[in-house]
Amino acid sequence: MTAPADAPISGVVLAGGLSTRFGSDKAAAEIGGVSLLERAVRLLESVLDDVWVSVRPDQASDALRSRYRSLLDRHPGQGPAAGLEAAHASAPGHAWLALACDQPSLSGADLERLVAERDPNAAATACCDPTTGVLQPLCAIYEPATLAGLAKETARGTGPSPRGYLESRPLKLIPMHITNINSPDDLRKYQRSGATTL
Repeated sequence: MTAPADAPISGVVLAGGLSTRFGSDKAAAEIGGVSLLERAVRLLESVLDDVWVSVRPDQASDALRSRYRSLLDRHPGQGPAAGLEAAHASAPGHAWLALACDQPSLSGADLERLVAERDPNAAATACCDPTTGVLQPLCAIYEPATLAGLAKETARGTGPSPRGYLESRPLKLIPMHITNINSPDDLRKYQRSGATTL
């Protein structure tokens, strides 16, 4: 089953992670005085009207996340799949543009391109590395039927990662350079580069 071309697109920033590799709350890390979470929310809001932040239940009232409309992960411990499941549960007829909060190199123009080139007949329209072709599942538009399947597996506690789930399905891939911030060293390097994309 595929989504109709006019299925609305909502946006979700996936901000419920444990930030284990980063060592502290990655969403709160700042570039140019703006948190990674705020940057990601602003970015989605530049292309979509309906934007949410997925959070673990224990994060819902923290000072950083409570400023935004939030979706509570109903299956904490399932990684980004929990945020995608929460998004789908809140609006099952919507496609969802999912964005990790740790990709500060993305611009509004990048997301406009992703939305403009969306293929509603694919399982998802996703970014990929332009050199290696490696899928970037946390900068992608997931179609409703795809999310329904992922949500079922996530609810059972057996769900694969979003990348694992998408790799066996037909995708529309958009080559795009994306810088991920996985460690404090990555953050320092990005800050030193002087890049300020929003």
